[in-house]
This record gives sequence, C-alpha cells and structure tokens, in this order.
Amino acid sequence: MAVNERTLKMGSAPIFPLLVSMAVPGLLGTLTTYLYRTVDQIFVGNFVGRTALGGISVLSPFNNVIIALSLFITVGGTSLLALTMGRKDYDEANKLFTNIVIQAIAMALIVSVLFFVFARPFVGVCGAKKGTQTYEYAVLYLKIVTCGQVFNMLNQGLAAIIRTEGAAKYSMFANIVGAFFNIVLDALLIIVFKMGVAGAAIATIVSQLMGAAFSAAFFLTGKSSLRWAGFAVVDVRQMLYIAKMGIAPSIFQMLSLFTNILLNKSLQYYGDLDPVYSLIGGGELCISAVAIVNTVDSFIVSMTSGINQAVSPLLSYNYGAKNYSRVRKASLCSQAMAGVFAIVIWSAMMLAPEFVCSLFGKGDEALISYGAMAMRACKMFALFGGFQMLVSMYFSSIGKPQVATFVSISRHGLFLIPAMLIIPQFMGLKGVLYANSVSDGCSLIVVSLMYLHEMRRLFKLKDGEEIPSKRLINISKKSLTE
Repeated sequence: MAVNERTLKMGSAPIFPLLVSMAVPGLLGTLTTYLYRTVDQIFVGNFVGRTALGGISVLSPFNNVIIALSLFITVGGTSLLALTMGRKDYDEANKLFTNIVIQAIAMALIVSVLFFVFARPFVGVCGAKKGTQTYEYAVLYLKIVTCGQVFNMLNQGLAAIIRTEGAAKYSMFANIVGAFFNIVLDALLIIVFKMGVAGAAIATIVSQLMGAAFSAAFFLTGKSSLRWAGFAVVDVRQMLYIAKMGIAPSIFQMLSLFTNILLNKSLQYYGDLDPVYSLIGGGELCISAVAIVNTVDSFIVSMTSGINQAVSPLLSYNYGAKNYSRVRKASLCSQAMAGVFAIVIWSAMMLAPEFVCSLFGKGDEALISYGAMAMRACKMFALFGGFQMLVSMYFSSIGKPQVATFVSISRHGLFLIPAMLIIPQFMGLKGVLYANSVSDGCSLIVVSLMYLHEMRRLFKLKDGEEIPSKRLINISKKSLTE
C-alpha cells in the first residue's frame, strides 16, 4: 500500500494549521452526530410533550452503551492504525482496517438483539416507572432505534478511519448528510404525520443509514489508500487488542451508564419527595429537565470529541515516528482549542439557562424553571470537562491505556458515585445536582497533576530518542501471540 500525501502531512506539516484543518471538520461532524438526539428531543418536547421528552431522555444510559462500544473501535482501532502507518507497516494497516469494520458490524448486531429483547427491563433499570406514559414512550423509542445500530456503528467506525487518513472534510460531510436527513424527517414524521416518538426513532435510523452509506462510498470509490484484506485476516486477538486500546474512553462511557442510571433513580426518588417539585411533576419533571442540562453539556463533549478525533491520529503517528516535539505541540494546541469552544457553551449555560431550556419545551414554566436551576448547580466545572477527555485521549494515543483508564474513571468512579450517594442524604434533591459539581472539581485537581507530570516527561525527550520497549505499542503478529 502506498501511503497517501494526507497521511505524510501528519509527520511534517505545521502543527497548528494541520490540527485546525483536521479538527474543524471533525468537530463539525461530531456536532452533527450529537444533533441526532438533540433534534429528537427538541421536536418531541415541543410537539409531543414533556412526558414523551422524558421517555427519550431517560434512555441516556443506552446512548452511553453505544458510545462506549463505538469508542472501542474508533479510539482503539484508529490509534493502532495511525501508529502502524507511522511505522510504514502498510500490510498490517490493511489487516487492521478489515478487522475494525468486521468488529463494528458484529458488536452492533449483538447490541441490537440484546436491547430489543430486553427493552422493557432496561427501561425500568434506567429509572422510568413501569406503567407510566414515560415508560411506554421509552420502550417504543428504544425498540425502534436498536434496529439501526448496525448503520450507526459502521458509520462511526468508517468515519474514524477516514479521519485517520487525513480526510476529515469527507468524514464531516458524511455526518452532515445524516444530520440533514434527521432534521427533515423529524419535522415530516412528527409534525406532519403525527407519528410522535416513533417518528423520531425512525428519523434517527434513516439518517444513520444515509451517513453510513456516504462513509462507505469513500472506500468503495477508491479514495482511501487502505484496502479490504478479506475474511482470511480475521483475527480475534487483534480485535481484543483494539478493544484494549480503546478501553479508557469506553470505561468513561460505561461509568456514565451507571451514573446516569443512578442519577435518574435519584431524581425520581428525591423529586417525588420534594415538597415543591412533587406537586408539579415530581421525578419525571426532574429527569426531563436534567436531561436538557446534559444534552446542552454534551455539546462541550462533542466539541472535545471532534478535537480528540483529529489529535489522536496526529499524536499516535508522531509518537510512533519519535517526533516528540510535535506530540507536545499537538497536545497543548488541542487543549487550547477545546478551552475556547467550551467557554462559549459554558457561558450560555451559566448566563442564560432559562433561554436554553426553553428551546426544549417552550411554555412549560416548571420545566424551564427547574432546568435553569439544575444547569447552574450541575455544571459549575463543565468548562473543564473537555480538558479531562483530552488528557485521557493523549495517554491512549501514545500507548498508555492503563493511565488513560485511570484518568477516565477518576470523575465517575472515584468521585461522582460516592458524592451522589452521600450528598443527597443531607441536601435532598439539590444534593443530587451539587454532587456533579463536587466530583468535577475533585477529578479536575487529580487529572491536572497527572497531565503536568506527563508534560514534564515529554519535554525531556528529544526527537528520535528511543523509549524502553515496554512503553511502546507493538501490534505485530508476534506481540499479539505472546
């Protein structure tokens, strides 16, 4: 395989312009991906009602599962792919490409079957009360959406590979195509045909199909330098290695799954007990409102993810090529970019929360009032959420999945779960909200110290300097069989 010019630029082009050229398309593309759920929530909240909005909102743990599984592939697979290209092992790169695609399809099929069969018990676990309209809306939406996860997972995997090859603009257009269809179909199916929650789910499936088709065209039309290596190269051990490389951000999402379940159940319990909010909607109101908060916060996450997707292959390629000065510059530039975008969203959350919440339920004063209060209480430190994600991605990209895993679990595993179990005991419903800010602040301190220590190490390394083999990633057949 002849390496293309886009890939070579990762080792030679000026860092900041290169990162911008890769990050902006990736960022816009990721934003459109997050728009799937956001658009569904806006249309459902305004044209179906708060109860239907709650049905979609309570399924945030399902989104965590899908994102976690996709990260196994997009982070683990592309990090290894970029490292392999950096070492100019193109036969191995083709093998990796083939196994990534197969792994994405297999994981999606398993997930689709499991969630379709166990939709009702899963919705109950998420915090919806059995027998309520919210519960039934959630079951309906989940059963339909699971049918399109093959398209979703395949699109995520292919788009990540496209970005790794340096064609971030094409990846962006694939996501934009999907988002466009989602918006148009949401309006058509929900407003015109009055299909409600089912219409929102169908719109999501069709949009994911269109995005996957657009991404697949990149490889089918010969735009990629990667080639399908055939089913003969299927390697379960390599797939497991891919999963290992992507375990850090995946663990973050899986922990988010448990914390979102705990959050929904806590909001349901303390919301029903609260002397004020129990009279105007109780737990279901609180779940719907906090879902709006998390949806808005997800735009900080999406922006950071877009930058992550751009910087990850850049970090891996140059670390594999021993260009440590470029690794330093790329990491610091990505942090600066994420900080600028985070300030914009965080400022809107802190300064105009009522307006932001009204976009999801115009005229619902109870929803807007509680949502605004929750936004300020939950997201005091949301400005720094992107920083922690980028630190975790950095360690994954240079072949330190264990460190990356610790960074990922610090917020949810070490601080958030204990805080959510303890603080509401003393503060009730408000304690559920403040637990998020407390855990964000604590994990920020820990992660900042780890990142500073790593940057000191990196600044001491000279370009071309050998690092002890145990600290480098070797994905050769021999290493996988040892």
